[in-house]
Amino acid sequence: MTDKNQNPTPQGSPNQQVYVLADNNLINELKKLVDNTQRVTISQTDIDKVKSKIDVSLDGIKRVSVAFPHCTDVLLAHIKTTNVNYDNKDDITKQFDGYFQFGKEQNISINKGDLDDNLLTCLTTTTNNITQWPPDSCVPVPCVKLSGNRNIKTTPAQPFYIKRLFVADVVWLFYFERMGIFKILGEILDAYAYSGKYPISNSSLNSGLNDDISAIILESMVRQMRTGAASITKDREVLYKRALGWTLNRQLKTEPVVNTSFNNLFHKFIQIALEYYKDKRLATAIQAATSSSKTSTATIVSIRDTLSILKKTFDAFNYGRCYYNTLSGIVWVIAGMALIREMKTTFGIPEGYKEPNDYIPAAYDILVEKRPITQSDINRYTVHRDCAINARDMLLDIQVLDLKDTKELDIWLDIVEDKIEGYRTAYRNLTGVDLGMPPSPGTPKIEQQA
Repeated sequence: MTDKNQNPTPQGSPNQQVYVLADNNLINELKKLVDNTQRVTISQTDIDKVKSKIDVSLDGIKRVSVAFPHCTDVLLAHIKTTNVNYDNKDDITKQFDGYFQFGKEQNISINKGDLDDNLLTCLTTTTNNITQWPPDSCVPVPCVKLSGNRNIKTTPAQPFYIKRLFVADVVWLFYFERMGIFKILGEILDAYAYSGKYPISNSSLNSGLNDDISAIILESMVRQMRTGAASITKDREVLYKRALGWTLNRQLKTEPVVNTSFNNLFHKFIQIALEYYKDKRLATAIQAATSSSKTSTATIVSIRDTLSILKKTFDAFNYGRCYYNTLSGIVWVIAGMALIREMKTTFGIPEGYKEPNDYIPAAYDILVEKRPITQSDINRYTVHRDCAINARDMLLDIQVLDLKDTKELDIWLDIVEDKIEGYRTAYRNLTGVDLGMPPSPGTPKIEQQA
């Protein structure tokens, strides 16, 4: 007989010890916890249906009329994606594919009666009888359109595309800015326009067309910076506060309405979801379940209620310049990363640095930190990218998720587990804060909270 109060007795090899728990009361309590849960059987067919439903819903949301940033098709000229095999695309090109396609998309469809008849006649071209408003003389329509494949989970015969931006994309922009893309780009533009710190060609040094393209992109960026048409720090800072309740520049004095509810509810959801996964793994281990799992009804209800209120906070994105500033920021981030890729050797980055996770951190070291390339346990590009994509993708799902359907929510939580755990890991590596731990006195607060 074993005294129930004595310490557990280790058995087995040193590398794999099995402990005999003496206190059977603990086991009984755990069994009661599992017995008070709801059994939900999830098949692969169920998972595929939910994935397809999310994709169809996102694909079905109509475009938003928006003025693209000036010279978008010039800024993005270093992107080559058409007729390029997916496996041959680098991560920067894939980020472009997530948001854009090359091609024209008329901003607003104008019909008779929408405008004054004489204005309508003047705007209508005689060759193809198409009315374009606003005219190119005021708001040029670039050869770039919003039609991306980000977060698409299925591969139907007719591909799905997301044709507009959401608050989720502000989160993507936030983490890519935090990565340092705009700081790197600022140093490049300063060296090109003013300081001459680096031998940046103005297209007269090399005969290759690539040199000409880089020079024209740089000149276009500098002109936009001078006229205020570029994506500027103040615009993005206000965007983050209004849409997310986050900040990247506490020294910059701006006083917009801060969306604290998004910040609080988003991180509350992450914490409850992580608790849900922990309880689910415990229940599965106790029951030794293989084809089904038991999950707490109370936790599911808590997640549903949190997400319902969180979705209401998305509305802040639909006001003011939030949409345009997001689009402008994304265009400049992708254009900036492509420019760094094409010019990396100019700044002393070895030609062998082929991937963004190599040359983006190197560019940050050389241009921003003013130091030699330094190896780190945490890769600047990878950890920010993981935060950006994992958070964005789960928020895109939430945008269209049917929260009234408890089974759909339960299935979705299974689908998105890797994204949530991935965000937790990346955020902890980035900031040192574990989002799975409940806040307590002395616990670091969310770093970006405005």
